[in-house]
Amino acid sequence: MTGASDRPSPSYWTLPRKDQILLLVLCKLTEPLALTSISPYLYYMIHDFGYTDPAAVSFWDTLVTSAYPFGSALSGFVWGRFSDIRGRKAALLLGTTGTLVSTLAFGLSPNVYMAVASRFFAGLLSGNNGVMKTAIAEIIGSRTEYQSRAFAIIPMTFNIGNIIGPVLGGFLADPVHNHPDSFVGGIKLFEKFPYLLPNLALMPILASAVIAAFLFIEETGDTSAHSKLFFPRENDIGLKIGDRIRSTLGISIPTRTRTTQVEQWNSIDNSKSTSATTTIPLKAVPPLNIFTRAVRITLTCYVILMLHAPTVLQLFSLYLATPHTTPSGHAGGLGWPAARIGMLMSLLGIAGITLQLTAYPLVAGALGNAAAHKLALYIFPVTYVAIPLLSSLPVRAQGAATAAAVVLGVSAVLARTFALPPMAILLTNAAPSRAVLGAVNGVAQSATAASKCIGPFVAGNLYSLGLRIGAVGLAWWALAAVVIVEIYVTRALEEWDTENLFKADAPEPDSAEETEPLVSGRSTTTYT
Repeated sequence: MTGASDRPSPSYWTLPRKDQILLLVLCKLTEPLALTSISPYLYYMIHDFGYTDPAAVSFWDTLVTSAYPFGSALSGFVWGRFSDIRGRKAALLLGTTGTLVSTLAFGLSPNVYMAVASRFFAGLLSGNNGVMKTAIAEIIGSRTEYQSRAFAIIPMTFNIGNIIGPVLGGFLADPVHNHPDSFVGGIKLFEKFPYLLPNLALMPILASAVIAAFLFIEETGDTSAHSKLFFPRENDIGLKIGDRIRSTLGISIPTRTRTTQVEQWNSIDNSKSTSATTTIPLKAVPPLNIFTRAVRITLTCYVILMLHAPTVLQLFSLYLATPHTTPSGHAGGLGWPAARIGMLMSLLGIAGITLQLTAYPLVAGALGNAAAHKLALYIFPVTYVAIPLLSSLPVRAQGAATAAAVVLGVSAVLARTFALPPMAILLTNAAPSRAVLGAVNGVAQSATAASKCIGPFVAGNLYSLGLRIGAVGLAWWALAAVVIVEIYVTRALEEWDTENLFKADAPEPDSAEETEPLVSGRSTTTYT
């Protein structure tokens, strides 16, 4: 075992268990792909369902968009507890399978009600967001120097989806009318279901994620003898089949250590290790005791952030698709076609990945996660107030409007890049015990999903109202006001010290043994 001084410098290339992190990324990627692929054509899909009034289209667009986070809000905590008891792998498998089925159902929607229902069940059946954060935290363990990069992978995955999804959605939507001379343009099925093709195009990726998760993802949860995991690492039928495939292809099979979550959170320094070769199960924490001061503050900031940050790109797509009005333009958007919107969304995804790979780790390393988050908040309101001003530009200045839309879109992505990853890190560090890390992330998923439901719903209805009264900026001004509230609340946000927090907020232990619930030694048992 090497000491801290011998560790390689933290970078994306030196992240521990990159193979497992990449598999988690593949599972998580299914959600943003399904989400972002519909954004370029959703306005036109609802229009084809028979709703021609822009305000009515905006209303139903809001319901479809809000259905997914509403379902996720109802089930997030359940998935978190499920992953604590039955394992991260089982939760990921079920969630990814749910995304596959609901995506196909969305493409087959004959009316707006089916579209809303399919997105609702997609959110209800998927707990991948919170489970992935928990699994990454367990893979990284006490190596906190990797946190800024490891947790940046989560929004980076969204940006990857934001590159692929909008291009597929914008280009493949309604092939009978948009590509009549192609071979898909003559298929009768796409006359009946004009928006099925973009969803069918996602099926190979989603199916690959389900298969790869079953065959190669390793359980990161508590693997002690008392656990009730569906896929314990020493007896995982999926891993055994995956190892046979690896052996057949001549790929080396990794040696897996039969560890518990206790060990994964133990320090890797020699000075902090013990000579014991036994492990103990993680100590249970009463449900209400997970809401320490640090968790409450971090969760409150996270919830407010999710009221506006995920809403902006959805509202931006709707704004870009809304027909332009003259002479003032205050009652309309820019009137872009679906393909053009998809290209811009993909460009913003590329910008997001670039910023996350280059700028974010440097800024977070220099300022800290809490300070990076607070700094990013000041970018949001300026962007929100500026976006609706594009409608004031005359039609002949659409070149300038396009350039400004790109700049403001990148500005929104820049703010998201520095605001979102710190919250996952701060919430992980705020958790009172690793035994309830899944529950903490489950609560966060439910709470933030509720925000992601309320935010687009309120903003979408304000947008519809703004179109009716000739104030297209109404929803954007409301988002700016939310950010101002968030700036005030984040004054209490800190870089949480997990050891000090545990002593300050946890109940007093009954014995000396309980003062170190995360460290009990190391097991050296291995299996292949």
